Amino acid sequence: MKVHGIGHGCAGISFLHAAGCGTGCAVPIELVTTVMLTDVPTPIPEDESRLLDLLLEGWSSRNLSLPQGKLGWVVKSEIPIGMGLKSSTALLVAAQRALCDATETDMSAAMCNNLLSTVQLAAGVSITEAIDDITVSSDRSIPWLVAATDIVEPLSESVIVPMKEVFIVIRNQPKAEVNIAEFHDRRGHFEDVVRMLRTDRSLEAFRLNGQLVAEVLGDDEATRLCEDIEIETDCPAAITGSGPAIVVLADANQADKLSQFLDIRELNWIRTRMSIDQKFEVVT
Repeated sequence: MKVHGIGHGCAGISFLHAAGCGTGCAVPIELVTTVMLTDVPTPIPEDESRLLDLLLEGWSSRNLSLPQGKLGWVVKSEIPIGMGLKSSTALLVAAQRALCDATETDMSAAMCNNLLSTVQLAAGVSITEAIDDITVSSDRSIPWLVAATDIVEPLSESVIVPMKEVFIVIRNQPKAEVNIAEFHDRRGHFEDVVRMLRTDRSLEAFRLNGQLVAEVLGDDEATRLCEDIEIETDCPAAITGSGPAIVVLADANQADKLSQFLDIRELNWIRTRMSIDQKFEVVT
């Protein structure tokens, strides 16, 4: 097997769902998807939505070059699929980078955003243009608050987020159907989340966003579990993306107590950490 190119994309956890007011924020975490473009066509069970096929179609439709002969993919991912952790975006970002690596293509951020956003909308894996998700999966050092429909050149301002250990509760249930009108009905509250992020209250923003998303989804179980975790461990907990995973943020000295609580509740969880600098940018 010949490897033409290789690329990486990372997972992210939500601080602001973009469907709420048109602006999204996610923080990169140290879970990574690696994709290799090869000369051997191979079924990819991780890609039920045909993202990789749609990416190749989008790449070709833009008259971008491809290696000669048959093409295939190899995917290695640490990111749980369908949990609200940006797994689809990380897969696309890694595959797009593998294509660029294979063909020595220098793609602008605007062109990359347009291509990957189009693919995600066509595949039905995103209800917005997902520029915020593309941004977080592309940059493991800085999270962004991004205007989710701004493909070309968003503005930015800095915001502070504390470094935390990240515990992810993997819930064994299907992703809920999203009613976009439920997000729009809470626009004012999601705008409150933006204001919190701009005034160094990122943990409050994380909590409120999670509460609002749980309301939108009608996920009362997530609300109860997050409340129980906060009461017992004093760690902020919130649903991520459109769920169903729940993210808990902890300081190092809280980690043992939190892991014991999660084990007592017989929850399925994984532990990782944020992958960021001490401050990040707000893009509106």
